[in-house]
Amino acid sequence: MTNYHDTSISKAQKIAGYAMSILFSIQIIIAGVMKLFLAAPIVENMNAVTNWGDKTLFVGILELILLALYWTPKTQKLGFYLLCSFVGGVIVAEVVAGKPPIAGIIVSVLLYAGTTLRFPKLLK
Repeated sequence: MTNYHDTSISKAQKIAGYAMSILFSIQIIIAGVMKLFLAAPIVENMNAVTNWGDKTLFVGILELILLALYWTPKTQKLGFYLLCSFVGGVIVAEVVAGKPPIAGIIVSVLLYAGTTLRFPKLLK
């Protein structure tokens, strides 16, 4: 993958894929930056998960690094697979914190759908 999308996909598929991928990326950027600045609601949410309150800064940096891997053409595949694992962990953290995992599910759907629309052969 040296491109941001497969060249054999339709224009509508490309637009839908980019729209979902960009929405996903905006959510990760906002979450990562809020963790870097240790925003009070984020720290409170991280404290709700056992033994994770002191790792807020690490998780924020990790989010931004994984997103950079995802949008770098030579490392897109690696970034995609690592982000898949990361959003799986987000869902688990929400469940452990006693909250419905709706946000994690929405983020993961945007990641999976956006990427597979742009790269249909990725999961084959």
